[in-house]
Amino acid sequence: MVRSWLGCACVLGGLLIGAPFSGAQEAALPPRGPLGLVWEAPLSSGALYYTEVAALIDAYEAAVGAQLSSGARGKVGLKVNTRGGRGLSTPLQLLRAVIEALEARGFSRDAILIVDYSAYELRQAGILPPLSLDQARFEGCPVLALNSERHYDADWFYDSPLPPALQQEPQLFSGLGQNGSLAEGAKERKSFLPAPLLFEVDFWINLAVGVDDVALGVDGALANATLWNVSNSQRFLDNPATASAAVAEIAAIPELQERMVLHFVSLERYQFIGGPRFNSLYSRSEPRLWMSGDPVALDRLLFDRMNTMRLLEGFPEIAPLPRQLPFAASLGLGVFEKSRIRVERLPLVTNAKNGAVQSDMEALEVELAPQTVE
Repeated sequence: MVRSWLGCACVLGGLLIGAPFSGAQEAALPPRGPLGLVWEAPLSSGALYYTEVAALIDAYEAAVGAQLSSGARGKVGLKVNTRGGRGLSTPLQLLRAVIEALEARGFSRDAILIVDYSAYELRQAGILPPLSLDQARFEGCPVLALNSERHYDADWFYDSPLPPALQQEPQLFSGLGQNGSLAEGAKERKSFLPAPLLFEVDFWINLAVGVDDVALGVDGALANATLWNVSNSQRFLDNPATASAAVAEIAAIPELQERMVLHFVSLERYQFIGGPRFNSLYSRSEPRLWMSGDPVALDRLLFDRMNTMRLLEGFPEIAPLPRQLPFAASLGLGVFEKSRIRVERLPLVTNAKNGAVQSDMEALEVELAPQTVE
């Protein structure tokens, strides 16, 4: 049976509001963290991430009263972000630390699937090895490039009336792709969903990057889990209202969001203007790592952070508030009001990997304008 979600949109009060069709829920899924709660850990010098990631996941498990562990499917997904180029991708050390934390919870490296859209960008970021090595693994973990066409299912897609963006995936419309049946079904308004994250994993973790975006305002946790997870995503970016609606509606697809357990955002490098491609002049670095079960709250924190940096550097703020935040909140995906977001800072810990002691988070709060990352 073909499963699709039609964006049923209408305009109310100037905002594009919609809701997807829902599907069946499965029992015994990993619990989501409390909405509005963001855990924050300081990063030690060298940003190796191992101790910080372990402490953050421990905090999540304590909050929900359950441990992340292998289930019936026996696999876990990691959605990385390499869209901004080599200088603005998911930090490799963060990826390594999350892999190690999952190994400690019973997952073998063969069962940890690393997912992103572009094989080219995955190679540029150092996650996929050079073509000459003829392998698709990162330190033993399978790497799945969605634009290979092997990881979309023709029966599962987000249905939107917008025309396709041929420049992103011309092979789908020329009939030259590896999967002829997929090419036939990809006409006009379908955005295909990542089958591995729907059907192969017990749960998946989102390793997002913070950068501004003309259409979205903030390209963070929500965008990485949605637009950069489907085919034909570029077609939504010509209109900010359409892009915001697509982000929220895709995030609310039950089979996608029910296994989307945690979101990480590292401030080791983020960009406040000039995105989505990396520009060192407008990038900043702060020694802190955020984690939450609420992607809306994380994006609101990024929004505020980017606007702080913009004002300090004499640039106009991102305005208005990106529409995908209240839209996603209306669908039960999180909270966006500052008064409802609580940042829980973890206590100081010693980093066993490098012997360093974490910096005091109170001292970090006064670092409003860290040095530009070159």
